Amino acid sequence: MDELLKIPAVFVRGGTSRAVLFQATDLEHFSKTQIDSILLTVLGSPDNSGRQVDGLGGGFSSLSKAAIISPSSKPGIDVEFNFAQVDIETSFVDWSGTCGNISSAVGPFAINQGLVELTKPVTEVSVLATNTGKTFLCSVPVSDEGPLPVGNFAIDGVPGTASKIALKFNDPGGSLGKGIMPTKKLIDDITTISHGNYSVSVVDVGIPTIFVLTEDLNHRMSSKLEDLDTDLETKNILEAIRCEVAVILGLATNVEKAHAESPALPKIVLISSTSDYIARNKQKVNSKDINLRAIAISMGQVHRTFPVSVSMATAVAAHVKGTLVSNIVRNVKLEELTIGHPGGVMKVGAEVAEARGEWLVNTATIFRTSRTIMEGNVIVPASKLQMN
Repeated sequence: MDELLKIPAVFVRGGTSRAVLFQATDLEHFSKTQIDSILLTVLGSPDNSGRQVDGLGGGFSSLSKAAIISPSSKPGIDVEFNFAQVDIETSFVDWSGTCGNISSAVGPFAINQGLVELTKPVTEVSVLATNTGKTFLCSVPVSDEGPLPVGNFAIDGVPGTASKIALKFNDPGGSLGKGIMPTKKLIDDITTISHGNYSVSVVDVGIPTIFVLTEDLNHRMSSKLEDLDTDLETKNILEAIRCEVAVILGLATNVEKAHAESPALPKIVLISSTSDYIARNKQKVNSKDINLRAIAISMGQVHRTFPVSVSMATAVAAHVKGTLVSNIVRNVKLEELTIGHPGGVMKVGAEVAEARGEWLVNTATIFRTSRTIMEGNVIVPASKLQMN
């Protein structure tokens, strides 16, 4: 009979994503390969149908995530956040990036698990994202019982309201160690093997992100994600561009390896000027209320809302004159950008400055909500660990 391992875990929603969170001490007896196997099993990957029906994943990249949280011995840091993006259809776990949405669940998790001391009315949790080496402050409203589960703050892409969690990312630029503009150009001309040349802007804030103009592709910006999901020509072009840029950034040695071994980084985003549209929550978004429209691609899928980490890159790109984003967003308010995405609207602030020809980002701020969905144990057959 196959032995069943019971591992303590917490299932959470952070922003518009979901993830399974673990304390590092509950995984310390497993090797890295075994931990990958545990995450794949828990989330239900690989699943050729794309449903993850045999696990807690939801069939989309934003719903196929995990993280390991540990107390930190580093000065000024409360906890460390090791994020994993779990592929849906293959046995691949990517530890190279981070997740802004799940960042909002780290503070509540740390408080509930007793990793930080509760301080009313707001407990500030200082977090190190170990994947990128960057830090952020997660400010969580609390009561005597812990993080407040209810509130009147809403974010597009999540029904209802909850308490407002502030995320302040410190010095979020240059996660690859190559600065905010890692190619040293405002606009790059990218040549793909099968699809020709395309102009892009590459910005590394929060996560390396590529921006492409919708008008340069045979795709019309639509509020229906299914239009892009089924537009295989456009998706193939975007993936070809993404892989070429991955090689330029040193994330892979060739485009084939970029496709297979670096599916999470860099991200790629289609951008266009503002227009009225109906979001997925069936609410009308007026063009006068947003600065640009954007659709992100994550792990080969169209993102249902917009990634927090990508939103930071977008806000900074809007401030850097000469990028494709700033060419669309000509009158952005200082320190604030309003992005119209398929799920609705997202506001993100960034403190951007130029010094001696280099662009610097002091902080980026965004507000999210989070909810603990379930606490308990995940069940993993021991035989799953022996497959690797």
